[in-house]
Amino acid sequence: MSDATFWVDKDSKELVLKDDKGESRFYIESDFVIDGVKYLIVIESDADENTEALPIKIVNENGKEYIEPVTDEDEFAKVRKKFEEEND
Repeated sequence: MSDATFWVDKDSKELVLKDDKGESRFYIESDFVIDGVKYLIVIESDADENTEALPIKIVNENGKEYIEPVTDEDEFAKVRKKFEEEND
């Protein structure tokens, strides 16, 4: 794991990632909780209209929070369903 940090800029509704290479910002399209896990649907803030949104989750382990992409197909299906329900 790197020494990257992250936080949510609530004013601009962006996820901010910062590491030794700099800062990256992602617009939060949606956020919700499934089975006690917080998910964010994000897209790069400087992305063009053809860029796909990414589902990520905030994981709390041993008192530390970190983010990771949703890679499991079943979990991805649950996240997609919830996102679609909230955005109909």
